[in-house]
Amino acid sequence: MIDALKFENDGPVSPNRKEVDPHFLQEYIRKWTAKMNAIDTGFCLLKPEHLYTVRGRHHYYGNPVKTSHTHAIAFVVEMDREFTATAPQAPVIMESFNQYLEAGLIALQIAAFLRSLGWEAKAHIDSNYEVICPLVARDAGLGELGRMGLLMSKKVGPRCRISVVTTTFPFTPDPLKPEPNTLFFCEICKKCATNCPAHAIPEAPYSLDPATAGWQVDGEKCFTYWCKVGTDCTRCMAVCPFSHSDTFLHRMVRKGISKSKLFARLALQLDDIFYGRRPPVRPIPGWMEPTKDEIRNIIQ
Repeated sequence: MIDALKFENDGPVSPNRKEVDPHFLQEYIRKWTAKMNAIDTGFCLLKPEHLYTVRGRHHYYGNPVKTSHTHAIAFVVEMDREFTATAPQAPVIMESFNQYLEAGLIALQIAAFLRSLGWEAKAHIDSNYEVICPLVARDAGLGELGRMGLLMSKKVGPRCRISVVTTTFPFTPDPLKPEPNTLFFCEICKKCATNCPAHAIPEAPYSLDPATAGWQVDGEKCFTYWCKVGTDCTRCMAVCPFSHSDTFLHRMVRKGISKSKLFARLALQLDDIFYGRRPPVRPIPGWMEPTKDEIRNIIQ
């Protein structure tokens, strides 16, 4: 399905531009995307650092990335906790692509809608990106970039997938909401690095050097492991304390972390006690691993 949609991300713009109140349209899109199961939506100015330098797939390979777009909308969808916790086994790639598709369908519809109003708009979806989605999402106020290099969303941590629409429509950027205590928690936690089977996530401190800001994940090690196991791995996502279900208790813990570094240290100790420093891999759901007798009955 994703493969069939990957080149539907752009199209003709209506020559009859509609005059729409930007604030009304912004809130309309926010509510519409929530109806389409986005757990969060944010708006920001499109910056040069959001763009890839060149294209990396399909017939675009090696082409420089250029755009006249000025604004971006980022959408976050949740990955199922039960399936994510089986990482790096097969269910996680099923869930990963389910949510890439969900996020992509949201972006495709919003982009087509904006073009129908007479504004340029392009959906950036799996297999056809021109922007670095986590950077756009961070600048749209949807979270921080954690040690594992993924967006730490405000509701489900890294357990999410992102799509983006870039456009010429002059949306008002959402206020940037830095979460320094989220970065502090990533600094002291290191659970993703400890559990990374590829040893691709650094345990080094956060870098303040502009050339290597944050934490630099070894992409070669990460992708090589993906190729070996045949999944998107996501073990880092599964063990992250911010990936717990969005229950009242865990919302209170996240809020406490955002308010106090002392609370963050306590929360990490409690997470290690209740979930383990090396959380076990959850078994594959039974319906995905039928017995030989069940397979025989299905075939018959």
